[in-house]
Amino acid sequence: MDSKKLWLKLSGSLTFYLKTYDREKSNEELLKDYLHYSLHEEDGTYQYLDKQTFEFIDLDDELVEKTKKAFIERLEKRRLKEPKEEVKEQSPIKNNVVNFVNYKK
Repeated sequence: MDSKKLWLKLSGSLTFYLKTYDREKSNEELLKDYLHYSLHEEDGTYQYLDKQTFEFIDLDDELVEKTKKAFIERLEKRRLKEPKEEVKEQSPIKNNVVNFVNYKK
């Protein structure tokens, strides 16, 4: 498989992983998690499992670094788009009684 097709597959796996990431984890923790689950590491080299042929493809160091860099860039972009969490103060409940006098008969 040529490097262009392989990069497309890796890029797709990045996008898929980032659709539902844990927002409470740091960028480094998420990168480590992605590398652990998406790229199989054996003897210091990373391998990618092709889902169509079910074969492991060895990745060179340049492609792994490119993947790590793309992961961090995309993650930061997604974090910027996240809505800011606003803390809403809850009004204290004064009483739980409904006054039916004000309603029409």
